[in-house]
Amino acid sequence: MQTRQVPSGSKRSVRSLGFALSLGLALAFGVTTPKVVFAQNAKVEAAAKALQKKAMEEDYLTTEFAKAQDKLDKAIKECGTDKCSAPVRAQLRRDLGVVQIGGQLDREKGIQNFVEALKLDPSTALDPDLKTKELDSAFAEAKKRAAGGAPSAPPATPTHGGGAATGGATGAATGTTEGQPQGDFTHTPAPEQQYRTPIPVYAEYAGEEQLVKVIVRYKGFGMTEWKAYELKKTGEKGWGGLLPCGDVQQGVTQYYIQGFNAENDPVATGGDRARPYKVPVKREKVANPPHLPGEAPPTQCQDTGDCPPDFPGCKKAAGIGGTKETTQEFIGKGGGEFCEEDSECHSGTCQDNKCTEPEGPKKTPKIWVGIWGAFDYSFLPSADDVCKLSGTREGQLPINDKNYYCVQDGNDYPFRQIPQQNNPRNGENAAILPGTSDKVSGGGAFGNIRIMASLDYGLTNNWMVGARLGYVFNNYPGQAAKDDGKTFAPIHLELRGTYYFGKDGYTAKLAPYAFAGGGVSTFDAHVKVTVVEQEGGPGAGGPKTQKEVDAWNISGPGFLVFGGGARFALNHRMALSGGLRLNLAFGQSFMPSIGPELGFLVGF
Repeated sequence: MQTRQVPSGSKRSVRSLGFALSLGLALAFGVTTPKVVFAQNAKVEAAAKALQKKAMEEDYLTTEFAKAQDKLDKAIKECGTDKCSAPVRAQLRRDLGVVQIGGQLDREKGIQNFVEALKLDPSTALDPDLKTKELDSAFAEAKKRAAGGAPSAPPATPTHGGGAATGGATGAATGTTEGQPQGDFTHTPAPEQQYRTPIPVYAEYAGEEQLVKVIVRYKGFGMTEWKAYELKKTGEKGWGGLLPCGDVQQGVTQYYIQGFNAENDPVATGGDRARPYKVPVKREKVANPPHLPGEAPPTQCQDTGDCPPDFPGCKKAAGIGGTKETTQEFIGKGGGEFCEEDSECHSGTCQDNKCTEPEGPKKTPKIWVGIWGAFDYSFLPSADDVCKLSGTREGQLPINDKNYYCVQDGNDYPFRQIPQQNNPRNGENAAILPGTSDKVSGGGAFGNIRIMASLDYGLTNNWMVGARLGYVFNNYPGQAAKDDGKTFAPIHLELRGTYYFGKDGYTAKLAPYAFAGGGVSTFDAHVKVTVVEQEGGPGAGGPKTQKEVDAWNISGPGFLVFGGGARFALNHRMALSGGLRLNLAFGQSFMPSIGPELGFLVGF
């Protein structure tokens, strides 16, 4: 068989073709592989973010801390060390720390997760909507550790669903209750309790001091301040009570015990703020409900629908429910008693570890002075020929019987003729055509404005009597009615009796009232009317002209007043008052009017 030689040029062609194929495959693999990896990472990251959102926006805010922790653990595990971006992995660690600390599951592990988050992304910060003092403190500690390079092993991802372990009857529990504190009291904390159920606390003291009072200071999940609860003496050495169910929320309830002698000095302790007793609180029922010696386990309170007290974004928890014991919550110490913070004192102030004396009840004054403003909206009577005067000589009077007087540009109209004087206006009254003009059809018109000072005296919490003295504005501006004795001075004099509704009367924050009174004042109101004049008088055949004038109805000076309103106390010595008044003026004519009144009152 003959061996065929391949030309050297052909060999070079084959080698070139092989190199080109290899290079093409390498480039294709190098370009497409990162795309596949990138697509895979994006899918993992999206799934991790979805778990994070559910954990923090659903589980954490509804205090399902174990579920929130499980979701975040799962997200962290799926991201691993390179399947999600560093900022996303940092956020997952941060949120896991928030759940562990905010849910009082494990503060140290929470700080370690904060440290890991800061190492992954130094710009990591707490979510401002979830911040609390405790989280801020823990995050500050994590920043110190991260900056100092202190070793912080990544916290292991737990495989169980809960964050609060249960323990036996002795209280030597694992997890959150591990290593309960020691002290002067013989005390075993409840191994666990169901949320919204009072936590029994029973302690015995066999020391040398004579205790007269034992107080438990506690802080449930979400609470920013420690509350105080006084235990009852039980037997020779025992002290017991139930922590209020309204403060028992899912997470961990912490407390410590203090005993006081007759001088109100703390002489016995069990735990302290830095190392308190801890009781895990679960949503589900506990197998062996804790109880005080010789008593049945306390029952769960009704769900008020509120979040834990002081939890970010939530309303303050409602009052205490449950057994009778839960209604005996410590309400505050008296003056001179030992204290550590303001919330322990009935006065609300703790100075030099002593409660200040509470202020006595502030007595509401009986004498009240005030300044008032009011205006009238008057209802005018119908009348014809309201401007026409009788006769042609001195002493002319309006022919209407409703006490209307007309004014034009501030002067009386028509001009009252003065004998022996040649005045160009002397013929105004004679020129008015009667029965064809200057009519008032009734209706309403704005009347007077009143500024008044008041003096009232409280006969009882419900009854007040008083007087008002004031000045009246927007009055009749003419002279004719004054000359005829049909007006009253622009003053307001009123006597009034006021009844305040409710058992607290005018001492209440908001007190509705009704009043009645009477007095003397001027009541004036006016409307525009058109007057027709004929030169030479009616029937003379002269040209006619029209004039617009103000027809003033004048009433008073007597009046009755009725009304009602409400009084709002600014404090025990100042108040605002407002209402609606109905005036019934009589004397020269009858004129009803209504209007608001507003006042500022000061008590003495």
